Amino acid sequence: MANELEKKGLEVRTKLFGEKQALAGHEAIKKFDPDFATFLNEQLFGNIWSRPGLELKTRSMITIAALIALNRGPELRIHMRGGLNLGIKPEELKEMILHLSQYSGFPTAVEAMRAFMEVTEPKKS
Repeated sequence: MANELEKKGLEVRTKLFGEKQALAGHEAIKKFDPDFATFLNEQLFGNIWSRPGLELKTRSMITIAALIALNRGPELRIHMRGGLNLGIKPEELKEMILHLSQYSGFPTAVEAMRAFMEVTEPKKS
């Protein structure tokens, strides 16, 4: 049976990314290295993201802010989608980008704007 941190990690990831994406992401990392996948799931999501004191939405906003400041486009897109799943409004993401442009610079803001437009544009059928 799965341990408590593993369960908590998968629960958080499911809330954030949806069940299908959470499992797909976990499996993709397992293909790279099973131990790293376990560590990431248990420690990052099962331990850190599950700590008391901050709501999941707040943790998501902090993560998005850090990824904007660090200019980590691909991971930012994943976490913007997760934040939207948690109820962060597109207007809030825009304000985060504008606010952080003054701290992390315009190039990081431009990349975050690209990510924002990609994750919020309507899906083409």
